[in-house]
Amino acid sequence: MPQTSQQTPKPPRIVIVGAGTAGLNLATRLSRRLGHAGKAEITLVDENLSHMWKPSLHEFAAGTKGFDEEISLLEHSHRNEYNFRLGRFVGIDREKRLVQLQAVNDPANRPLAPKRALPYDILVLAIGSRSNDFGTPGVAEHCMMLDTPSQAKRLQAELLNLFLRFQTGALCTSNDKLELTIIGAGATGVELAAELREAAGQFARNGIHKVRRPDAVTIRVLEAAPRVLGALPENISAKVERHLRELHIDVQTGAKVARIEPGAVHLADGTVLSSNLTVWAAGVRAPEVVGQLEGFETGSLGRLKVRPTLQTLADDRIYALGDCADCPWPAKESSLPPRAQVATQQAEFMERQILAQIAGKPLKEFSYADHGSLVAISNEGAVGSLMGKAIGTITIEGWLARRAYRSLHFLHRKSVLGTWRATLGALLGGASSRIRPKLKLH
Repeated sequence: MPQTSQQTPKPPRIVIVGAGTAGLNLATRLSRRLGHAGKAEITLVDENLSHMWKPSLHEFAAGTKGFDEEISLLEHSHRNEYNFRLGRFVGIDREKRLVQLQAVNDPANRPLAPKRALPYDILVLAIGSRSNDFGTPGVAEHCMMLDTPSQAKRLQAELLNLFLRFQTGALCTSNDKLELTIIGAGATGVELAAELREAAGQFARNGIHKVRRPDAVTIRVLEAAPRVLGALPENISAKVERHLRELHIDVQTGAKVARIEPGAVHLADGTVLSSNLTVWAAGVRAPEVVGQLEGFETGSLGRLKVRPTLQTLADDRIYALGDCADCPWPAKESSLPPRAQVATQQAEFMERQILAQIAGKPLKEFSYADHGSLVAISNEGAVGSLMGKAIGTITIEGWLARRAYRSLHFLHRKSVLGTWRATLGALLGGASSRIRPKLKLH
């Protein structure tokens, strides 16, 4: 009898959309477990060519952290043997199992990547979050955001240009001082405020002589709620506010913004504050594209509702994790918050989950372990709480808290670069910091 040839089944195509904390972590893990062995085809999609750890975006934006710490997605994908595709996610064709990508253009509006579609067998959405302007007039036109690497680079350039114009006289101000306004006193807002104060000091030491006067740069933080860091315990909030005031940062709580105009912030009580640079950091929500996905259910902050398995309610082959996922948190009878800690734990969980799905094994439910919060205040300061079964809940601040904060960044780099590269990078970075400028000045 003639022998019948059996075709080897094709490896599953796993597409991950979003190269943030969760997406890049997951792509790295799956490439090591499945991609190297040819057991799956891993593809990571993002509209940026590089990755920055989102909790450090305020340092990149202020110029106090060099852009040399970016991770090139082209180089990383080559080294880890997965596919990187440049594209802007705009939709899903669930019937044909296609991820739809919009074209990406360069600053001169020339095409870098065309409109196209990528096939998938398993799809993971890790598209993060975006600033929530709550419909406030003028925010989109007159405020800067800090959600993506490209926005961090733009803010750093705007900040440098602003200080240069002030020094040369090209910036005409009625009171001969700079006024920087941050709207929102969550972690991003308070960390950026402290980093801007550090940057102002570095500008003064690097030729911008007009900001040497103590009152030359006003940095203010506006918060509509009664206190800063409303999501964290009151004792942490109070310590952070005290540190901000010690840095001569004007903290105004109960200050609701009514609208933004060029060079001015209008409060609901009628107060008008002049502002040379305004940054909106008053809240986050899922990207707009989430609400445009047909057949998917959204929950808090416009995020995709998922089961405890992290599968979307609409399709078992489509998962969501990180800031864009509205995942149940039974311990708090609510949804998990959009935090880097959640994204990291979900990426680790998703590696095991996808391995189980490919092997035809039952899926498990995600369980979140809250290890506390840390907020960086200036170069050497930080405040936070650590949580664990052995230690309970303890509050730390100062040098110890700052070291704990930096260790989180190192652990992230270790997960995506490997132990050897992350350790070597930390050692070289520490050595080079002694000789390179403490502020990006170009």
